[in-house]
Amino acid sequence: MKYLAITEYATEELIKIFAKETVNLPEDKAKDFFHPPEDYLLAIDSPPIFVVADGVTLNFKKLIETNQKYPNPSPAGIVAKIFCEAVIKIGAKKYDNLNEKEIVEIFKAANNEVKKYNEKVGKSEICGNITGFYAATGAFLIIKENKVYWATICDSFVAHFDKDMKLKFISSGNCSPYAVINGEDRMANYLEKGVLYLEKDDRLFVFTDGFENYMKDENFLKIFKDWDDGLREKIKQYSEKMNLQDPRKYGKERSLIAVLFN
Repeated sequence: MKYLAITEYATEELIKIFAKETVNLPEDKAKDFFHPPEDYLLAIDSPPIFVVADGVTLNFKKLIETNQKYPNPSPAGIVAKIFCEAVIKIGAKKYDNLNEKEIVEIFKAANNEVKKYNEKVGKSEICGNITGFYAATGAFLIIKENKVYWATICDSFVAHFDKDMKLKFISSGNCSPYAVINGEDRMANYLEKGVLYLEKDDRLFVFTDGFENYMKDENFLKIFKDWDDGLREKIKQYSEKMNLQDPRKYGKERSLIAVLFN
């Protein structure tokens, strides 16, 4: 088994667009619209557990109205980190007796770690989402023998391809009703989850929404057909090219873990 984990940050081109559209900042002030990293990912070989999370961006308008600077580190980024670390820790503990039911239990336990953080800092009008708590979306997968136990919430994703990069499965990214990782117990009811069955040389992906459009792009998917030492650089070069063409689709902060099952 091989894997590659990569996080790419929001591009200058996208930041300028969002600064203009969201708070009407002139181009030379767009740097004020930058926020610290809010994606997080972790991957371990033994046992094979892979997790990503995407902190929900805070409310820029409210920050500007109240003359506040964007917190650094971002509370949403902290939530993403807490969730990923907890999934790795709890997933490893449950690995020997892993089954489909335990997928939900792993999420619940990781979400509970986020609850502790949000109880400490309290609700916030700048949290950027309707729950009032700092939050993230997330997805994880755990491989055991030829099975993949996976879960996603809102617009983080799990995808499964064969050796020729033909799609076998992709999660929906559905965010209705609105569900996030924020510590509330009810969020476990909105998980998308399941078990996938692997064949030799299948490819698995777990990724945040910034990679969603990439994963619909045939030319991007072809990069993973020949898994070699240049894979990371190919992804970087392709990202740079596509961001210049369409930063709205390709310039968001984004995280991806790709796994070759061999």
